[in-house]
Amino acid sequence: MNSPEDKTDSSDIFSMSLTAEERNNKRTAVRYIRTDISLTVCILGLFSLSRYIPVKLLDISSKGAAIKCKKPMPLKKKIALNLLFDDNSSFTIPAKIIHGNTKTKIYGVQFNQFNNELGDFLLSSPNKIVFK
Repeated sequence: MNSPEDKTDSSDIFSMSLTAEERNNKRTAVRYIRTDISLTVCILGLFSLSRYIPVKLLDISSKGAAIKCKKPMPLKKKIALNLLFDDNSSFTIPAKIIHGNTKTKIYGVQFNQFNNELGDFLLSSPNKIVFK
């Protein structure tokens, strides 16, 4: 039987206060912070040559990523993320830039479809995993 102390501890979970940012978080996938991934963005051009831009990976999940660039990126633009891991494993993932800040040059990228293969690889990798 549960003691009154157990009841109090579990009720603390329901009385937690969240910041506005935490309440508005629409992310449903676990995000990982990784330092063993080199990332380039290929901006797909319909009538022009595609451009490859090196970017910094801030975090990644099976549904998308947060990136930081040196130059502004166009919103709603279709791109391909080219991920290269330290062990030479690689993924090319079609995606779209869905939001961003031109001052900080931090952008949110949504994969065109869930990438469970990438998610499984991120978890099975021997490198240190940091959850965000």
